Amino acid sequence: MKDREAADRRRKGLALKALRRRLGVTQEAAANALGVTVQAWQNYEAGKRHLSDPKLAAILVEALNSDREEFDAELTQIPDDLTPSQRERLGAREAINRGSSSQPPAAFHLPVGGIAHGGALRPNVYDDGGEAEVIDFSRYFAPGTRVLRLGGMSMFPYAEPGGFVTYNPRQPARRGQGCVIEMKDGSYAVKRFERFDADHLVVTELFPEERELQLPLADVAGVYAIGLRGE
Repeated sequence: MKDREAADRRRKGLALKALRRRLGVTQEAAANALGVTVQAWQNYEAGKRHLSDPKLAAILVEALNSDREEFDAELTQIPDDLTPSQRERLGAREAINRGSSSQPPAAFHLPVGGIAHGGALRPNVYDDGGEAEVIDFSRYFAPGTRVLRLGGMSMFPYAEPGGFVTYNPRQPARRGQGCVIEMKDGSYAVKRFERFDADHLVVTELFPEERELQLPLADVAGVYAIGLRGE
């Protein structure tokens, strides 16, 4: 009975984590909105705290501006037979994103507070340098680069829920490497590219077990190499 309760807490925690990531809310922002510490919020996502229905409802509304329907949609996508280590890392939903891909990517700006010095000639210190510098990372990507947010686990551990990949339609997929598949119905998938075989695209997914998939080329709009992937 206790094992079942612990499993239920873990599944709810993963659903909460997946929903937060999908909505683009950081752990810090969610904790502040709820009036708890970041560690307390992390305990919710790790399944270390019981989430009663009233408590869960308050968390969804106050911290995520969401509701139980959205939470349940995430919860139903989380298998109930994962190992504990997998449950800690996985979120929910298959790694397929729908929506327009024709919009140009937004500029990616990152504030840099200073310079880290080290080595024999200087002490290992961090110099904040006064006013922060802002680096526009968009200039490091070729024109036309796009980003997909991942929502599922079919490519775990190569790509995890809540992470992202970049791709460019000008860069074809490479054999044995991760790829973005654009389907003619407007959906996208992240898999490992294997080959073109007659009238099929052959790819591999990794989770829950490694297996080859064959997709009719008539349904595929494009197959592109993955550039960057991350959290």
